[in-house]
Amino acid sequence: MKPQVKLIIDHIGRFIIGTVAAETDTVLRLSKPIILHVQPSQNGQLQVQTLPLLFNEFLGDKDTNIWTYTKESIVISDAVLEEKLTHQYESMVNPTPIVQSAPEVIRLFDE
Repeated sequence: MKPQVKLIIDHIGRFIIGTVAAETDTVLRLSKPIILHVQPSQNGQLQVQTLPLLFNEFLGDKDTNIWTYTKESIVISDAVLEEKLTHQYESMVNPTPIVQSAPEVIRLFDE
């Protein structure tokens, strides 16, 4: 089963997207949350930026990036996010590693 991606508004008004790690009646735990920031650009269009709540480079164990939100201080949305946005979220929090092959050895002299 695919993990559930949830959209919330935190206590300071930021839109947060994360994968539900656990949920009770009083708390919602989100794994690898990102901030969804939308602002108008100079040409009148909307600019959408996604930023991690905490960069993985700051973590010793990347599996510990789970944040606990008390439900009384957030707004939880039942909105189903557009597939492009969830794909962008997934590729941001689970990047595909770049596999580099060994460089070809160039021999200057035949042996």
